[in-house]
Amino acid sequence: MLVQTSSVISSALVSTAIGYAIGLPVSKFFDSNIRMRLLIAPVIGLGIFGAAGVSVFHLLPLTAINLILVVLALFAVAFWLSKGAVDPLLRSPTNPGFSWLTVAFLLCLLPTFAIIPQHYGESAGVGDPIWDHTKIAIINEIAQNGLPPGNPYYSEAGTPSKLIYYYVWHFIAACSSVITGASGWEADIALTGMTALCSTFVVTWLAVARSRSANAAWWALPLLLVGSLKPIVRFVSGRWLDTWMAQEYSFDAWIIQTSWAPQHVFSGSVALIAIMAYIRILHCNAGRDLSLTVFSGAMLASAYGSSMWAGGFSLLLILPIVGVLSVSDVVRAERLMQVIILLSVTIAIAVLCAGVLVYEQAVILHARNSVEFWVFPIFVGMGWFLDLPGFWFVLLIIDFSIMYASFVIWALSMPYEETAIYSKIDRAIIVIVVAPLFCAQFMHSVIFYNDLAWRVIIPSLLVMVAVTAALFSLQIGKATLIGRLTTITAIVFLAPSILAGAQFVYLSDLQFRVQGPETSEGTAFSASPEMWKAVREVTPSNEAVANNPLDFANVTYQPGNISWATLSQRRNCATTLGLLRSYAAQLTPDQASEVYKLFVDAFRGEATEGDLRVMKERYLCKTLVVTTRDGLWDKPVLDNSSVYKLVSEKKGSWRIYR
Repeated sequence: MLVQTSSVISSALVSTAIGYAIGLPVSKFFDSNIRMRLLIAPVIGLGIFGAAGVSVFHLLPLTAINLILVVLALFAVAFWLSKGAVDPLLRSPTNPGFSWLTVAFLLCLLPTFAIIPQHYGESAGVGDPIWDHTKIAIINEIAQNGLPPGNPYYSEAGTPSKLIYYYVWHFIAACSSVITGASGWEADIALTGMTALCSTFVVTWLAVARSRSANAAWWALPLLLVGSLKPIVRFVSGRWLDTWMAQEYSFDAWIIQTSWAPQHVFSGSVALIAIMAYIRILHCNAGRDLSLTVFSGAMLASAYGSSMWAGGFSLLLILPIVGVLSVSDVVRAERLMQVIILLSVTIAIAVLCAGVLVYEQAVILHARNSVEFWVFPIFVGMGWFLDLPGFWFVLLIIDFSIMYASFVIWALSMPYEETAIYSKIDRAIIVIVVAPLFCAQFMHSVIFYNDLAWRVIIPSLLVMVAVTAALFSLQIGKATLIGRLTTITAIVFLAPSILAGAQFVYLSDLQFRVQGPETSEGTAFSASPEMWKAVREVTPSNEAVANNPLDFANVTYQPGNISWATLSQRRNCATTLGLLRSYAAQLTPDQASEVYKLFVDAFRGEATEGDLRVMKERYLCKTLVVTTRDGLWDKPVLDNSSVYKLVSEKKGSWRIYR
């Protein structure tokens, strides 16, 4: 079996228990309604545990006993700092019911289906999103070797082996793996589902609390399924769209973001809770604020540690703007010095929890240029002066359609007569939506893909879903101008947007199961756990293996060895070109290409004795795995080699050399 359902369920239960144990006491700062607190408690708890746990386990071995003790200690701290009466940010008069919870749970299974192996006869396949889950290798690395994590994608003698990546989310998954014994793939599936549920809960809490209508919870669910209208426009117009619109990647909606990059969605969800805590510190002189600053600092660190973009760049933009807009209110309330002290404590806790992550990430700033300025290209053959309005009036309407249109309607019709705290939240909501979109319009990342644009807008996306759900629950069907505009927006955009999202769900979750067919490569992939078990028996967890970077190249939408990433539970000394450019910070793009070419050529069958020695001594490939699919299979260079000796094999299938 590629994955065990029981291990996935047990891992999900462990993450849930950690989230609620730490988060439920803290949730009283945000809402007085216990059922609404149950929605936001797990993301609060996992947010606090993530960064705090990373800091602690840089000092302690990552064992099940130590994990349980640390969780109990954090629960005790959370309970102690939250004990007694707390004046919450909001007092929600209503909440979603049990039937809504059941539907939400089923909805949040969809992102996990995209990364669960799909079987057709003896063959197995995976959905396209599995490609971004090659980071399962990070989960296995942390679970087996602790922190700081080594680089599972590349190794070279004489260079640092530390991983340069934001890995708090993967650390949380590794913790469930350590406690349950689940594989990294199983822990990844479990935490992906938990992340989908947590983000759904956060969006729903904000929508229901803001609208004070339980119907907003039901509207949130279909809105989470919407997708970009580009496929619909292409279907209607043929290739006409591509003749005048630049071929940049679309902004992805929730269902796609959660399937492909749950760590970024988790970061965005934690960031929203941290922003709400920030608003409470700025505007609610309610006492117990010092306790909240401790939790806020940990959540800020966890948001950054899970995504440099969704919890890093976005918060660097949002928090200062919200703060500047609040200065007059703070001064009027004669709380300026108090707020400065509280925010100083928050920053100190954030630095304490995230300092080691910032230090590790800083290496990449010296090694390469990761971000550049630009104007987001919209139109083909036209100037930037048309791209500027085109971003707001064309791209966002196509990609975010119903949510963007609804946000504009809501922003233009904000009920300013609302109570003071709601007006402060509304002001922050506008900043949360607009600031990251401006960032994506004028900045992009250049290491491999434009991850900045895709991920920095996740807080915007989540808030637009919440605002749209709130707007629909209050305005649809009303005979007012806003009511009519809202109703028209729902009629025009909702069905095609959900249809676009459903297309993604089908292609990712069901296509292989429905269409097949059974292939030799898929059959080999299904049987590969036996080979990797043999590899683990002869290879220590802190050593790297070499096997064909392009093995199972046709299983994934981009050529790469998904079998190694998901099943080996061992490092690789040189993987695919995209992973090398992303995670081998010490290599220039040209150097990464040279390393990649060496390994591809070797497994194609062109390896010499000297190449094998370079692989073993320079790139620290202690174990060599060769299959019948490799050109290196049965080549004379491996017979009587002085570099590698055969230690295990399955006749007619694979051989393992050391």
